[in-house]
Amino acid sequence: MIAGYVADLTAILRLLADGEEGADARTALEVLTEDGHALLLPVTTFAQAAIVADPDPAQLMWLFGFRSCIIENLTRQEIFRVVRQARHAPRPLDVPLHHAHTAYLAIDRGWPVLTGDAAGWQGYGHLEFFQV
Repeated sequence: MIAGYVADLTAILRLLADGEEGADARTALEVLTEDGHALLLPVTTFAQAAIVADPDPAQLMWLFGFRSCIIENLTRQEIFRVVRQARHAPRPLDVPLHHAHTAYLAIDRGWPVLTGDAAGWQGYGHLEFFQV
């Protein structure tokens, strides 16, 4: 069985960041990989990170193709399960799709969420978080 983490928006933004913050996050990804873990990147979250960070295309493709990263699509069969995860937030109507998608994938696989901001997950006490 594959073990791993599901990256949220803040984690992906850190992985794409320039400077020391980005270097530290990429080092953490290398360690996770060496330990045999995968990093699941929800396609909705990956796309939002690319919009927000506007990274160099080579940097984006590096993360997209990194050996332990798996891009996970959102299928029509999963929509209602993703919506159900949004209901855990204090204000469900304000939950971005990428946030609910990340929560669904973490629950579905039993993997912790890799995050740069665990406080941003208020109401999701049923999930496990790993700070990056």
